[in-house]
Amino acid sequence: MEDSINFNLPKQTHDIFSVMARGAFISSNGSRDGMNRLYDVINNPENFDRLQAYFNVIRYNIERGNNFFYFAKLSEPNSEIEKKLERFERYIDIIDLFASMDNKIGIGSRFRPGEIAEECNANVRLKQKLQKIPLYRSETLHNKVREICDLMSRDSFLELEDEKTESYKVLDSYSYLLEIINSVAIYEDGSNTSDSQGLIYN
Repeated sequence: MEDSINFNLPKQTHDIFSVMARGAFISSNGSRDGMNRLYDVINNPENFDRLQAYFNVIRYNIERGNNFFYFAKLSEPNSEIEKKLERFERYIDIIDLFASMDNKIGIGSRFRPGEIAEECNANVRLKQKLQKIPLYRSETLHNKVREICDLMSRDSFLELEDEKTESYKVLDSYSYLLEIINSVAIYEDGSNTSDSQGLIYN
């Protein structure tokens, strides 16, 4: 990237690009690695306009969510969109599990994997929900929840606040995940003779 000073951009431009170019979100309630500070920098109207114009040159567009930002490519092939849908499809069961807990997990919630594992172990319905989540083969419920938390942290929907206690916080970007899951519908078209199934992205 060009030296941001030449474009009258904030000095954090490189850090912002490094985070969002790998598909991560910058949330206002993120605290690790100065995420909340990066959010404030982008949220400044003057900075936003300059950053948007600069990133547009390299085919990125800054998208604004509810207290978070992320990159979208200005032109994206259908194959990439399909990969994104597949990526979010695996979250459907995870969101269902989180929403079924006694203490529902939402934006700003704090929890430990052990707490979820204990509740699932005590509740047959929750245990079944956890066990059917695909792509995970951990032998214990606790480790399975840990893997889920690792996945969601990598995708920047959770933040590990305390490594010793394994305490996680749900970030503002979680609302994006909810919106995408609500936009992905598994359907079966019974109006014609062929049994066609697929994903609709609204």
